[in-house]
Amino acid sequence: MTLFLISFLNLKIGNFAITPYLVDHSGFDALAFLIECEGKRIFYTGDFRGHGRKSILYENLLKRPPENFDFLILEGSMIGREKGKFNTEQDIETALIAQFQAYNLFFIASSTQNIDRTVSIYRACRKADRTFVIDPYTAYVLDQLKDISSNIPQYDWGKNIKIFFAPNNYTQKMADNKSLYKFKPAKLKFDEILEMKKTLVIKGNYLTRNILAKKKEITGSKLIYSMWEGYLPDIKPFWDKYNIPIIKIHTSGHAYIEELQKFVKAIKPKNIIPNHTFYPENYDKIFKNKIIRLRDKQTVNL
Repeated sequence: MTLFLISFLNLKIGNFAITPYLVDHSGFDALAFLIECEGKRIFYTGDFRGHGRKSILYENLLKRPPENFDFLILEGSMIGREKGKFNTEQDIETALIAQFQAYNLFFIASSTQNIDRTVSIYRACRKADRTFVIDPYTAYVLDQLKDISSNIPQYDWGKNIKIFFAPNNYTQKMADNKSLYKFKPAKLKFDEILEMKKTLVIKGNYLTRNILAKKKEITGSKLIYSMWEGYLPDIKPFWDKYNIPIIKIHTSGHAYIEELQKFVKAIKPKNIIPNHTFYPENYDKIFKNKIIRLRDKQTVNL
């Protein structure tokens, strides 16, 4: 994948011309869209940021911005939130390496869809000489992306990445359609987990952690929580029950306020429409442009 390639060919749908732009985001292959019709131009950012592993895409947009927009539909997930302790994906990797120096079993709570974070975890495991234990679904997702980027960790990369065949519905589905067999060379058996546990980082899905807890093999471990804090209350009671410390190491998949401001300054939109935010009323304080706040299902005539 060539990260310097910002935009793709126009897509024509009736009178609409749509140009996708590859953007930096925690999810893979995220796109923004330039939409043109009858002399009007709209730019929709989608979810994006400027501090991930593909930050060059954000930087290139600032250097060579599309301009002359009537409307910018601008995400604002980080408006009203603090940046937190870790600013970039590189900060995440550095913090993980420091944690992994301890001789402990680690669980890590992270989204399978957050490919940047999976890369950070794997790189930290490799540098700390640990094994990242993923589930078959995660292995499948990574395998589907291998032809798009050679930097995405794969099940057959050796000792630093293994798969535990967690007994859940998705693993059974893969067994039924025969796709699970492909990942058998990287399979880590439960007995091997017990032997190696203090050198493992286990992606903490529900079944895996419960199996280890029932076997009384979870004592002395640590959980690294690497997701939006809003999900934490759902899983915290389990870890509290076993007195497992929770270490928060996370950075957002969305643009910080200063990244939004730099982006708006570069593309100079006539109007901004808040999107994907809990605080649309704060846009007036952050940006000097005209703000058009819309309710759900409300339309605006261009």
